[in-house]
Amino acid sequence: MANTVYQRFLQSVVQEDLTLYPVVAVMGARQVGKSTLCRRLAEENEFAHRTLDDGDVLQQALESPEALLDDLGDRGVFIDEVQRAPNLLLAVKGIVDREQRPGRYLLSGSNQPRVTGAVAESLLGRAAYRTLRPLTLSELRLSEGYAGWDFLFGTDEAGVVEELEQRAEASGQLDWRNVVRTGGFPRVVNAPAEHQMRLLNDYVETFSRRDIQEVLGIESAERFENFLRLVNVRSGQVLNHSSLSADLAIPVNTIRRWIDALLRSYLVELIPPYFRNAGQRVIKAPKLFAVDCGLAMAAARESEPSGFHLETLVANDLAVWKDGAPGRGLFHWRLAGGQEVDFVLQHGTKLVAVEVKAGASMNLGEVRHLRKFRESHPNAVRGILLSSDATVRALSSDIIAAPWWSVI
Repeated sequence: MANTVYQRFLQSVVQEDLTLYPVVAVMGARQVGKSTLCRRLAEENEFAHRTLDDGDVLQQALESPEALLDDLGDRGVFIDEVQRAPNLLLAVKGIVDREQRPGRYLLSGSNQPRVTGAVAESLLGRAAYRTLRPLTLSELRLSEGYAGWDFLFGTDEAGVVEELEQRAEASGQLDWRNVVRTGGFPRVVNAPAEHQMRLLNDYVETFSRRDIQEVLGIESAERFENFLRLVNVRSGQVLNHSSLSADLAIPVNTIRRWIDALLRSYLVELIPPYFRNAGQRVIKAPKLFAVDCGLAMAAARESEPSGFHLETLVANDLAVWKDGAPGRGLFHWRLAGGQEVDFVLQHGTKLVAVEVKAGASMNLGEVRHLRKFRESHPNAVRGILLSSDATVRALSSDIIAAPWWSVI
């Protein structure tokens, strides 16, 4: 198995956070590379390092967290898997209350409430929480920086087209089916192709039978696994709690609680609807996406990828973009009459509508919903139709068609 070292774009963000905040917590699903990223930062900053995966360290963290922190001294400290010992967070809070020196604690964890719940109020303004997601396509290419989506908000149409062409050429034409089969979990990416689906399926089973117990008590691991697999079947679709309840014969309240557990564990993302125009009958339910397209395929036991998996790939990249700076928003748009746009990007007061199609041949009929959105929202700069068609071209004065690999 190869051991490629990936430069994570979040690293520079966290490094800057360490100069501003006493506590920085890097959150994310298991096996996305949190420990690797934080160890790298700890070494560069000469931090002490402890992991609560070590039984002796965990025992001390549970029984005498103040003593553990005292033993680590006054220099910066990286503590891995911190969600295993909630009382340790209270001890961190006590130290930070006394001294608010930036870069005091670097934490990593995979369960949001256990990391943030105990200290969130008291550390308001003194702690930064960052989400690390599976590897983006740019990181997999070993790109030095994250190009992002900001250029699509530019007012120079020719300039936007030119950048799309340059990025498409730099990437080279890609088959989305091969990309989504692998996904972005580092261990899976580095495994031989014939073993990747097995690793992802093991991930689903381990989470359902063991990891979920850290988030909430589950009476039947088998029922939860069936739920998790059905949720991944519906990646890219509007979330419908009642439909999941009916299909699984599980109460709606339980479905809501389990969806919340997946959100807390960073295994799904919910993209809210855009409904600023009160005169339209807009579907107000969020869209649900798996955190990783490869995991979605494995969990759903699907051997062939679908357009929803390409949409999931794009959604995960957009989530990284959204987190990258204040003032960014990510939504979907769907009218009761059936018109819909996959993604609505917001940057300040400007909007960009994005439609994703898996096919390689596009026509003007594919953009009617983008036009509808543009007509309804004057602050929408343009619409973007992403597909497997390698040609970048303006379909009209405000809608551009481009290959999906030119933006992610």
